[in-house]
Amino acid sequence: MTIIKNIFAGIKKHKIPFILGFLAAVAFYFIVDAAMKPFSTSQYCGTNCHEMNTAYLSWELSVHGANSHGLQTQCIDCHLPPKSEYINHLVSKGLTGIKDSYVHHFGGEYDVEAIKKEVVEHFPSKRCLRCHNNLLGKPGSPGARTAHISAINDADKEGTRCVDCHENVGHERHSKLFSE
Repeated sequence: MTIIKNIFAGIKKHKIPFILGFLAAVAFYFIVDAAMKPFSTSQYCGTNCHEMNTAYLSWELSVHGANSHGLQTQCIDCHLPPKSEYINHLVSKGLTGIKDSYVHHFGGEYDVEAIKKEVVEHFPSKRCLRCHNNLLGKPGSPGARTAHISAINDADKEGTRCVDCHENVGHERHSKLFSE
């Protein structure tokens, strides 16, 4: 309890610097958030980075890009930590952006299949389960139910990850985009 009293005593003693610091932190949050918005759309990466063009076009054809419900999942919803984990999301977005920019400007030939394989190998099920949290409440076959129970209980164990069965769900494999 004395720690809290000391904190409030410090705030009272340094009221002006505390208020200015608090206002600067709030302003910084809104500035960073506004600056990230244009770079957080699927259209930005899909139309500005030729490396992402196939991924963008295949996403547009997928159930996550277009569906009968009118719902759309953006690339960052699956490929970055959730926005509710703001610092983790911000750091991951920055590091991914730096890596992608480096590859764009200095990398060699972009191999769609190699990148896809790498992404699938490291794709955590918790990203899928953020939206698909009611897997057992939906009707399905007994085999699908058993697989989903395993996926929920051992979400990131090899063989029970969402992408082990649903590898192409976010990026529809279409003959016009991929040569099989």
